[in-house]
Formats: sequence, structure tokens, C-alpha cells
Amino acid sequence: MMILYHTALVTVFLTAIVLTCNLFTNAIEHLGKKLKISDNATGSILAAVGTALPETILPLVAIAGSKLSGNLKDGIDIGTGAILGSSFLLSTAAMFISGLFFYYFYLTKQRKEDFFVEQDNVLRDYKYFIIGYLTAVLSTFIISDKIKTIMGLFLIFYWIFYVFQTLKKSVNNVEENELEPLYILFFNKNLKTNSFWIITQTILSLILLIVFSKLFVSEIQYFSIITNINPLVISLILSPVATELPEITNSIIWIKHKKDTLAISNITGALVFQCSVCCSIGLILTDWKFNNFAIVNILSVIFASFLTFILIYKNKRLTPKTLILNAIWYFVFIIYVIINIKNYS
Repeated sequence: MMILYHTALVTVFLTAIVLTCNLFTNAIEHLGKKLKISDNATGSILAAVGTALPETILPLVAIAGSKLSGNLKDGIDIGTGAILGSSFLLSTAAMFISGLFFYYFYLTKQRKEDFFVEQDNVLRDYKYFIIGYLTAVLSTFIISDKIKTIMGLFLIFYWIFYVFQTLKKSVNNVEENELEPLYILFFNKNLKTNSFWIITQTILSLILLIVFSKLFVSEIQYFSIITNINPLVISLILSPVATELPEITNSIIWIKHKKDTLAISNITGALVFQCSVCCSIGLILTDWKFNNFAIVNILSVIFASFLTFILIYKNKRLTPKTLILNAIWYFVFIIYVIINIKNYS
């Protein structure tokens, strides 16, 4: 009975996250238009930062909570796994799912337009991600904790520089899209869409996303406990399923509405945020050491990112087929987990 109860809760929280993502994407589109920035900047900065809050908060809570409880090792495992797992899931499974849903919407005639994303913007995001991610993971070889802290602070400023460059690029490249009415005004359609209501809906949706994602993670952790799986495995595979669900759901929604630049920028922008701000948490608050399990996870991310970057550069565009190819690296890692699971239980 308990398993059925927790399965029902997983379904409820999953549905709540999907519905809240609809609320968030609606608000973020209006916010981007209000600030007069491009779809790319809206997805790479506003949407990416907003939906990256759960995976940012999770390692902070795990590490801080473990220091208070005295169970530091588990806290560091969960925190490190959540940080690395987020980049892994987005660079592999999220890209794969986005490409898959494009074909679904196309074949079911829910959209007739071809897939189109601005090549230069995607390549720029991937460049920032690859450089930032390699900087973060190679910092594991640094012995001095002080230098690791400095590297963590450097990555934060690295992301701030990325934000300025993205905004600078978007100034003269603003799209004029027809937007759906702001959902929060449904209760009174006579109210005017203004900054107050846009910000209110954005903040409300973010709070709900964090709450439902946290509840969803708790339920996933319940199943991991009854299966006796190591906390590192939980964080690398299971926790990101919930924390990255907002990005994935947002991208599916935007692809359905023919807003491919927003959809992919949401993912690539989140990747840049994670390799800089999220990895800085690991560098500053943990010993930032990786075992073989984490190394395979890191290599999967690197191969997926380099392959996608090369294919975009070679083909002069990002295609749904390229997105789907990222599934290879996701399943390579999952197979490795299955083969070696006894070593981490």
C-alpha cells in the first residue's frame, strides 16, 4: 500500500510541475518582451536561471544540512551528484527529448514548420558551456582549497560576463511574437498586463516549481532508500529527473508553439549556468573529488557537448536528428550504472 501511495504522489507532483511550467513559460515570454530582449536571451538567461533554481538549491541544502547533522559524506555525495547530474541530464536526455517531441508534433500535425534555431546563438552557448565545464571539472586536480575557492568565484564572474555578452547581442535582435494572455489575469480579464502582474506570475511560478520539484525529489529518494542505492547514484541519475523537469517541460511547450529558439536556449543557457554558478558551489563547499562513477558521467557530458557542437558547426544548423543523437551518451552512462550498480550500493 505504501508503494502505491508514493507512486500516486509522484504522479501528482509530476503533473503539478508540468502545469506550473506552463505558468512560468507564459510569464517569462511576457517578461522578455517587456524588457525588449531577444528570444535567445529570454531563454538563455531569464528562463534558464529561473528553472535552474531547484538544482542550485538542492546541493546547497544537501551540503549545509549534512554539516548540521554530522553526516557530511552523504551530503557531499548528494550535493556533488546533483551538480554533475544536472549538466548530464540536460546535455543528453533533455536534448534527446526535445528532438523527439519535435518529430511527434510534426507527425501529428500539431505544427507544420521545420525546426529552426539561430545557429550562432547555440554555438555561442555551447562554447561558454564547454570552456566553463572543462574549467570546473579539471579543477579537481587542484590541491589547495584556497585556489579551488578562487576558481569557484571565477566561475561566478564567468557567468556574469556571459550574461552581459548575451544581452549585448540581443539588443538589436528582438522578435515580435504574438503572445498568449497572461494566465494570472484569467480571474479578471479587464486588468491590464503590466510589469506588476508579469513579475507576480513569474515569482509565483518559480516558488511553485521549487516546492513541487523538492517534493518530487523526496519521493524519488524514498524509492532509492527501499532499493538501497548509494546517495551518489541517486543524485547523478534520479534527483536531476525532477530538478531538470522544468527545463525539459518548458522546451517541449515552446517547441509545440514553434518557438524553437526559446526551447533550446532554455537548455543551453541552463547548461552555462550549471557549469559556472552550480559548479562553483561544489568548488567552494566540498573537496570536489570524483570517483570512477562520476568520471564516466563527466565524460558522457563532454562527448555529448563536443559532438553536438561539431555537428552544428559542420551542418550550419541545429537539426532534430542532432538532438536525438545525444541519447547515445545518456544510455551509455545508464548501461554503465546497471553493470556496476553493485559497487555503489
